Amino acid sequence: MVVGVSDYQHKDIPDLKYAHKDAEAFSAWLKSSAGGNVKDDNITLLTNSKATNAAVGTAIYSMLDVCKPNDQFIFYFSGHGDVESKTRAQPGYLLTYDSPANVYMVGALNLRDLQEIIATLSESQVKVLLCTDACHAGKLAGTSINGTQATAASISKQFANEVKIMSCQPNEFSLEGEQWGKGRGVFSWHLIDGLTGLADKSANGEVSLMEINRYLQDIVPSETAPHSQIPFVVGNLQQTISFVDNTTLLALKKEKATGEVMISTIVSKGLEEEILAQADEKTKKLYNDFKKSLENGDLLYPKGECSDDYYEQLLKVSTLYPILGMMKRNFAVALLNEVQQAINALLDNDPYEANTWRYSPSKYKEYPIYLEKAMSLLGEKHYMYKSLSSKKLYFEGYNLYNNSQLEAAEEPRNALKQKAKEKYLAALALEPNAAYINYAIEVMYIYNNPLQSDSVFRYGNRAIELSPTWSAPYLDLCWELTNLNDLPKVEEYLQAIS
Repeated sequence: MVVGVSDYQHKDIPDLKYAHKDAEAFSAWLKSSAGGNVKDDNITLLTNSKATNAAVGTAIYSMLDVCKPNDQFIFYFSGHGDVESKTRAQPGYLLTYDSPANVYMVGALNLRDLQEIIATLSESQVKVLLCTDACHAGKLAGTSINGTQATAASISKQFANEVKIMSCQPNEFSLEGEQWGKGRGVFSWHLIDGLTGLADKSANGEVSLMEINRYLQDIVPSETAPHSQIPFVVGNLQQTISFVDNTTLLALKKEKATGEVMISTIVSKGLEEEILAQADEKTKKLYNDFKKSLENGDLLYPKGECSDDYYEQLLKVSTLYPILGMMKRNFAVALLNEVQQAINALLDNDPYEANTWRYSPSKYKEYPIYLEKAMSLLGEKHYMYKSLSSKKLYFEGYNLYNNSQLEAAEEPRNALKQKAKEKYLAALALEPNAAYINYAIEVMYIYNNPLQSDSVFRYGNRAIELSPTWSAPYLDLCWELTNLNDLPKVEEYLQAIS
């Protein structure tokens, strides 16, 4: 059973963005070789308007008749979770498409009922795997008594031999965003990768509960930082929960190896709405001004009306502390977007960027400041810190090198070039696979006096190897080869980019 609800019917239940996509992806994984080639007839997929309380409840209850000893029942849910606040017991619920916003007992999946069914199946020798990515939303019943925490705590109770994998700790909120699969939840994205085999550290062709727990606890917190999200599991840690299909795993590893380390804006599953519902009007306006400044690119300027100033004011508002991690990250992303887009455009042979890069260096003057601010927001332990440090060194070197072109006196000009070279080499040591850094060093050697052809070709060919469709390093090497009168090699390079 796979359930994902992003679009809720009741207007007071905030919609999610990618819960239904997470469910669809998990269902597709089950049907694949990596997921066990589960037949369509054995999968019930309910998303958005199809995931009504009646449909979900009926399908779950039917498992008591369908599942036999030694079968496996998998239940996956992505959506909102909360508790009923008015009764003494305060039971937890998973919210289905048509759940009411306040009286869950008449229209949501009661966790006590779900656990009773799971316990009954387990006692009947049915293996049960429960995966939940459920998070609380603002203005729902249970806000004042920490609905998310109570929901997660209720889910984590183990009745028999079932296995449970949950997206975050009871006092945390799970995240979703475009960084993962162009729009997925971070937990779902890495759960599927881990089950496919990236979690198989023992390389025995099986993924145990212990291995998926370690994998998720290593990768999810690093990618959601500085927001805190740590998945956790319940069950027999030695139990095998998936088998590795080597062909699929090799393809996945190849895809990961060629992908660039990145960071993007994130959203929580209802956390922002809940926190802002408790804030005063002044704070709400300040927060909205902060978000608008991020969208408009008013990051460090103008003073008094930029993201940096709004952020410093918001830091003093204690009610916003739970979303501080999101604020930091999204501010950092906005600072990094322009930098990364400029690099991407250059590598994609954008003529405007290439021309600007060579003849209008003032555009990039502020980039080291942007990168320094982003690094301070994310912290030294962030997985992108080394990459950002490299980019900062690179742009510092770029600015020094271009300043040297404006310097009239030979001695200061050479001193600036030497400092630029040191910055470039330090940047390359941190990110040796950055084509644009190798190219920058190639250019320095081309215009060096005396000429050092070996170094020119060493760094130029390395840039080509790393970015074979980027024309700039080819063209500069052609210039050098023309000076050396090696016309056949010039023709070879020109054909490569034609």
